[in-house]
Amino acid sequence: MGLFALFIHFGLLNSALAGIHGIHWTYSEGGLDQFHWADEYPACGGRKQSPIDIQRRHVRFNPNVSLLELTGYGERNNSSFFMTNNGHTVQINLPPTMMITKGLPHRYTAVQMHLHWGGMHLEASGSEHTLDGIRYMAELHVVHYNSDKYTSFDEAKDKPNGLAVLAFFYEDGHFENTYYSEFISNLAKVRFTGQSMNISRLNVRAMLPENLSHFFRYEGSLTTPPCFESTIWTVFDTPITLSQNQIRILESTLMDMENKTLLNDYRIAQPLNERVVESSFLPRLKTESFCKQDQIEEKLSNIEKLIASFGKRMLSEPRAIFPLVLHFTESNVDSYALLNLAPHMNLYSFTACMSVNMRGHPVHTVLSYSSSGNENELVITMGREVGLWIGNKFINLPHNLNPKGWGHYCVTWASHTGGAELWVNGIVGEEQYLQAGYNIKPGGVFILGKDQDGFLGISDVDAFVGHMTNVNLWDFVLSSEEIHEQMSCEKHLRKGNILSWGITPIKLYGGVQLDTEHKCS
Repeated sequence: MGLFALFIHFGLLNSALAGIHGIHWTYSEGGLDQFHWADEYPACGGRKQSPIDIQRRHVRFNPNVSLLELTGYGERNNSSFFMTNNGHTVQINLPPTMMITKGLPHRYTAVQMHLHWGGMHLEASGSEHTLDGIRYMAELHVVHYNSDKYTSFDEAKDKPNGLAVLAFFYEDGHFENTYYSEFISNLAKVRFTGQSMNISRLNVRAMLPENLSHFFRYEGSLTTPPCFESTIWTVFDTPITLSQNQIRILESTLMDMENKTLLNDYRIAQPLNERVVESSFLPRLKTESFCKQDQIEEKLSNIEKLIASFGKRMLSEPRAIFPLVLHFTESNVDSYALLNLAPHMNLYSFTACMSVNMRGHPVHTVLSYSSSGNENELVITMGREVGLWIGNKFINLPHNLNPKGWGHYCVTWASHTGGAELWVNGIVGEEQYLQAGYNIKPGGVFILGKDQDGFLGISDVDAFVGHMTNVNLWDFVLSSEEIHEQMSCEKHLRKGNILSWGITPIKLYGGVQLDTEHKCS
């Protein structure tokens, strides 16, 4: 393909994928940021939007799904790969000899590949898709069009199954990925929006993971305006490793249309709605965040210090105190329970469950977590409605039940959509939305039974009066079956991985009593 044709080809892609139709859309700034794309591009408000949060526990394993056969992906010498900075990402146009020849309903021809990354405010992660709410360092998209049914990307882009995108996650490591060396070294040559160049040699297959047999599959959309819902997504489970220096160069080199460093060029996860995500393998369920080597070393160091602080005594596995019931006898400022959860409170999602028997007040503060930046980093209050504060923003979660005596409550929240749900005695209410894209910051103070006021310290306004037990906190969203299990009177209920009731140490102040009255008494 000649240089002139390449420029024409790029122009079509830029208008379709980057969404430039005389209007400057952005990810996070201005009047047409991603939360307002649908005002100008109606498809962006559809029900099959991408990216999504892939929740392993809800994925449907399909043993009959076919593996992909990639043709023409190997090293190509004396070729011309046109690379450009389009103001939203770096994009490399691919030759039509690169194709998906098996594994999808039709043959799909490659068009281009581009990346999404983070970097803003020291944010280390910037993938578009997330796994169980966890965002990877960056994400690669290889875009194809249905060449069996359509003659070009431009014709296929808004048709059902018109496009197929292969998505790959990036993680950081200690060693340079030499298959990315030429690409990374040339980023400085397309630093400013509109700059472009030709790369003479590229081995796209070598830039991908060795294992392409483990993937997730779902129907979705383009992740940028115009957001046409025309895409078969294949998201691979095995990540690509880049060195920390390569990630740093990616995050700091390119400039956007405002001549600012191009950072956080990703769309937040969209609702799955009625769609089903299939997998080619049985996903390994995880309830913890991914641990990198430096995190493992840090945790090992902390364990060594903990052992030393106890005189190197061998500690047996902690046994839960059962039943553990807290009785808040009266409303006074000194009456609360303190828990040391600060190092673990970097939450992108959570489930908080508790059993309470309240009396005497219309509103009771069950738990209050304040960080250095927000006095209401996470607060849950109970009454005729359940109040939820996240990052100093508030919503009411209404319910029609007024339990007499003991009531069981669970509150769930997920950052990728901002969706929050309330369960009262096993019945779920209507989903509300709060603080999409936010994460609950670590380093604060977590108490039960009182509100924390930035000016007054601990406040007795809306203080909890009554009995409280089985307060557990997880850093992920429990399934409906798991929430129903929490209502059981069994002794060995599943404990939270952030707050484990009866295991996490609690300090009681101001006359809070340990009581024998229990919800199952």
